Amino acid sequence: MFVVVAMQVLLGTSFSAVLDPSLTEWKLIETDYEQVMFPLRDYILEVKAIRPDVYDTNPPYGELVRTDKHTTMMAMLHAGTWRKHVGRLVWNTIKYDRGYDIAIDECDARYQGYHSFPAGGAKEQIWAWNFFPDNVILTCNDELQYSQHFDEGDVNARKPTLPQTCRALGDADIDRITFRHMEGEYIRGRPKNEEEETEPPTEEKPTTLPPTEAIPTTEETTTEKLPTQPLKTTPQPTEKPDPEPEPEPEPEPDTPTPESPDVLPADSGFAQDYPTCDCWTVECNYCSSMECTVKHDLIGGDVGIQVTSKLTWKKLNSIMLYDADGNSIGSFRWNLKRISLTGCVSCQSPPAVREIKPGTESLWVVSLDMEDGVLVLRLKMGGNVLYETELKGTCAERYSKVDRFAFFDSSCESTFRYSKADMVAGARITPTCAGACPEE
Repeated sequence: MFVVVAMQVLLGTSFSAVLDPSLTEWKLIETDYEQVMFPLRDYILEVKAIRPDVYDTNPPYGELVRTDKHTTMMAMLHAGTWRKHVGRLVWNTIKYDRGYDIAIDECDARYQGYHSFPAGGAKEQIWAWNFFPDNVILTCNDELQYSQHFDEGDVNARKPTLPQTCRALGDADIDRITFRHMEGEYIRGRPKNEEEETEPPTEEKPTTLPPTEAIPTTEETTTEKLPTQPLKTTPQPTEKPDPEPEPEPEPEPDTPTPESPDVLPADSGFAQDYPTCDCWTVECNYCSSMECTVKHDLIGGDVGIQVTSKLTWKKLNSIMLYDADGNSIGSFRWNLKRISLTGCVSCQSPPAVREIKPGTESLWVVSLDMEDGVLVLRLKMGGNVLYETELKGTCAERYSKVDRFAFFDSSCESTFRYSKADMVAGARITPTCAGACPEE
């Protein structure tokens, strides 16, 4: 017996980059704790999950801390040995009311929300984790639900290891996975296509069932016959973990930014600078309260969202966007490294942005302009267009409904230009953010 276990341990460490050929077919996870050799660099991890018929999208014990275990899936990532833990993925088969849907512990300070209800509410779901050197994307039934760039981990005092652990996760040679809380689900490895995209798609596919509609509790599952053979497992070896890789420092360009553009003057009869009040608070019901938003016709108006903030490589400037009913549409986020618009844009910042010296404080303007029937996203600074892209198809339809905005993960030091003629501020959008920021 000792010889057999020793051989399994030896094979598990010596041939860690080799996927069991049988794992390219669906395999049943038989227990709540399964260990599988899986070279995540070379294969896409696909999970066939079944949404439970009965679930709560706002569980009383799930707020702020955790979520229902019967909807939760967890994958512990290891590199080289089972004792070297490099990452933990937690995601759910449902979309929670408050957005506690998914998190990578090594990158996220808090749970993130899905773009839509997984699989449009279908009972059977096919999830795909696709890891690349610089980023990871998660899709459900081919619809993008989450993406994370390893150089853009959150910064949070409650998790002092961030964001270094996020970059370390991207650098790790993951070759084995421990699956938790996934009994009855199925996994397989899909070989990566060399031409596969490393960025989220520029246009998301339409959702068949909006999250605001009732989700059916019973429906037919696929007629595909599911396999019943168990997964091959590997016992845990006893060797000590290797040291974590040290992330390389980010290069800092030293070219200065242009001066602020000719925009609405502050502290005039038409506009006033307000702090960028953070909506991710209890008082704002975690960006759900309209009292913490600003009503603004961003599409048909002449004034964009004008913000003054300190620009860096790591800290993201984040603006939440809502429709007229107060439903979250997505967010515009950017820093000197990347620019993203939820579900539609995720790209490297252009040279004009990357050349700005980190730490520069400047006024920038983001706008959504309808030009000859085409919706254009623009980022401007110093009177110059630094970035623009046309939104098409479902992306244009989605963001043409923008009616409100709010600031996420922001500070009192940053400000936005409140135009009294063009905007209507919520009750908590004041010069002191309803007492959250000091009076000047």
